[in-house]
Amino acid sequence: MSIIFNNVRIPMSGTFFPGQKVLVEKGKIASVGSMIRKNVEKVIECEQKYLIPGLIDAHSHLGLFESSTSVDDIHEPFADITPHLRPLDGVKMRDRAMEDARRAGISTCMVCPGSERPISGICSILKTNGNSADVGLIVEQAGVLMSFGEQVKVAARNGEKSYVTRMGITALIRETLMKAQDYYAAKQSKKMVKDREIDMEALIPLIKGEVAMRACAHRAEDIMAAIRIADEFKLKLVIEYGTEAHMLAKVLADKKIPVVLGPTLIPRFRYELNEKTFESAKILMDAGVEVAFTCDYPGLPIETLRVAAAMSIQYGLDEKRALAAITDVPASILGVEERLGKIKKGLDGDLALFSGHPLDIRSRLEALVVDGDLFVFSDELKIESGS
Repeated sequence: MSIIFNNVRIPMSGTFFPGQKVLVEKGKIASVGSMIRKNVEKVIECEQKYLIPGLIDAHSHLGLFESSTSVDDIHEPFADITPHLRPLDGVKMRDRAMEDARRAGISTCMVCPGSERPISGICSILKTNGNSADVGLIVEQAGVLMSFGEQVKVAARNGEKSYVTRMGITALIRETLMKAQDYYAAKQSKKMVKDREIDMEALIPLIKGEVAMRACAHRAEDIMAAIRIADEFKLKLVIEYGTEAHMLAKVLADKKIPVVLGPTLIPRFRYELNEKTFESAKILMDAGVEVAFTCDYPGLPIETLRVAAAMSIQYGLDEKRALAAITDVPASILGVEERLGKIKKGLDGDLALFSGHPLDIRSRLEALVVDGDLFVFSDELKIESGS
C-alpha cells in the first residue's frame, strides 16, 4: 500500500516542523518533505497533527503472557540455565496485548523470556503487525537475557533453582560462560567429537560479540556484577531495569553501557526498588548514557510506554530526549537504527499519528503504520483515495 500523510507535523532537530508530507510506499518511507507529488492509494489529511516514528519498547514479554488467562510462557520453572529458549516458539501474535500495543502507537518490541533465571534465553525483536511471529520477526537473536538480584533469589528460595545467593547466581553465570568459551574454542579448532549442545550453541553469538548480554538488574551492586562479568568475558552489555543505574551514571557512561530503564511507573513494593526515582533518566542522559524506556509488559500495561517518557519531563528531562527514549534511542540500543526510529527516507514505514503532542497523555493515537500496513483508530480521520 502507498500512503501520503499530508500537512503533518514531524520531529526535526528537536522541534516539530508543520506543513510536511510523508510518503510510505512498499513498506518503506519513500519521501519526506513539503512538496511531494505522487499518485498513491491513500491520502491522510492530517491537519497539522503530530507524526512520529512508531514507538519501540526495548524490553517486554509481549505475546508470552496471554491476556485474561493464567497462561505464562515467560518463565521456565525447572531449569537454571536456558539460553536456548526462543521467544519465537512461544509468542502469540493474536493476543489482545498485541492490539493494545498497536493502539498505543508501538510498532516494535523486543520480546524476552522471564528474568527469574540466571540465564533465561535469547531475546527477539518483533513488529506488532502480522498474524504470526515469523511475519513480524526482525531479529531472532538480539541478545541473551541474564538476571541478577532479588527476582532470581526469590525463585531460588521457592525451590525452583539451586543457588540462593548473589555469589552463587553470579558464579553459575560465570561457569556457564566459561563452558561456552571452551565449547566455541573446541568448535573452531575442529576438535569437537560430541553431539552439538543446544545451550552452548545459543551462547556462541554472545561469546563472539555479535549480540549483547542483556542484564536484568535493579541494585547498583547487581549492575556492577553484570559489568564485571561483561568485562571478564569481553561481552557487549545492556542493563535492563536499572533502578539504581543513576548511582553509577559515570561508570556506565565511561564504559558506553546503555540502559533500558523501567518499569518506572511501579511503586517501591520490594527492597531493591527503594531508590526508584523519575529523575533517573535525566541523571543518566546528562552523564552521557543512552537510555530507552520500557514498561516491561506485563509488569505494566503496554500502553504506559509514552506515559513513562512524559513523567520524565515532569522531573526535568527535555521533550526531545524523552521522545527519543521511545523512538530512535531504543532502535540504536537494539542495533536496528538503520531500519527504525526516525522519519527518514529508506527506513521502515513505521509511523504513529497523534491528535496532539505525543508526550501529552491527552493526545489520542489516530493511526499507526507498521511496514506499510495501516491501522486506523479514529472515525474522524480524513482518509481519501489517491489519484
